Order: sequence, then C-alpha cells, then structure tokens
Amino acid sequence: MRLIITTMAIIVAIWLIPFVLSDESGLKFGWPYSVFFTLATLFGGFLFYLLRMPPMGPFTSSRRAIGSVVLVFLVSIGIITLLANVSPQFAFEGAATAGATAEERGKAVFNDPKVGCFLCHTVQGAGGTRGPDLTHIATVAANRKPGMSAQDYLKESLENPGAYVVPSFDNIMPPVAKALSPEAFSDLMTYLKALK
Repeated sequence: MRLIITTMAIIVAIWLIPFVLSDESGLKFGWPYSVFFTLATLFGGFLFYLLRMPPMGPFTSSRRAIGSVVLVFLVSIGIITLLANVSPQFAFEGAATAGATAEERGKAVFNDPKVGCFLCHTVQGAGGTRGPDLTHIATVAANRKPGMSAQDYLKESLENPGAYVVPSFDNIMPPVAKALSPEAFSDLMTYLKALK
C-alpha cells in the first residue's frame, strides 16, 4: 500500500512541477516530459513490486531494501539512457538567419550551446580541447580513414562517432546527427567541409 501511495505522490508531483516553476527559472517542461517521467515512475514502482514478491518477499533487512533501491535505480537509468540515445528529445533546427549562407548557418550550429560542438573541439584557437582540433578537418578527414572520402568520414563522425576514434582522445562524442534537423545537419557538414 505504501508503494502505491508513494508512486502516486511522485506522479502527482511530476504533473504539478511544470505549473509551479516560474518563467524566470528558464526551465520549461512540456507534457511529453511529464508523460515520460510518469511512465518511468510506474516502471520503477513495478520493479519494486516485483522485488517484494516471492521468493524475495517483503524487505526484512536494510541491506535487501538498499540493494533493491540500487537495482531499480540502475535498471531505470539504463533504460532512460538507451531511450535518450535512440530517440533524442528535440531536433535542433539551426540558426534562422536571413540571407546567411549554408556555411555561415553551419558555423552558427557548431557554436550554438544547444549543440555544443565548440565545447570539445577547437577551430582556429577557439573552443575546447577534449576532442580533436577541427581547424583543418576538411583536409585532415580525407586521410583519417583509408579508403574513405573526407565527406564520408565527416558524415560518419557525426552519425556514429565511435566508428573511428582519433588516437589519444576518448570515445565521448555523442551521435550529434540525431539531435539535428536535416537542414541543420547539412549546414554543419557544409561548414566542416570548408575548414581546410
């Protein structure tokens, strides 16, 4: 009974939080987020219910209760991570700049905090250093993977970054293409192909 009450209280909070947040907070949660977290809560509650059934039985020790909480947490986070990786929460549309060329729009995508390329990659001395320097990537890409053109390498790097990881760097780049609209992806490719 306590499990049902706790689950229902969390679901009510999930649906009330968007109304409580002020516009000044900068946090906006639409109904898809509420639905997603409601389903995640129901799933977690169901896992707890299963853990309390025979042969496990009711939690008779704090060790078993803590172990159950950890198990539900890890399974839930794993599923949420998988879903977030397979289906991004938004498709970044890119900069709606009138009269801008595809290369200029692509540069805006690269430097937009919502996409975050510049956080890990440097271009002409500006940007992060956790990923390879992209100042001359259009030239370097042609020789990065034998038998692969620069365009194909850049496309693969955005769609499946783990297919080839530059030596001395960690495999930390997310599949950027999944978070971009087709237009923004095309613009970003145009910008990267111009970095010679």
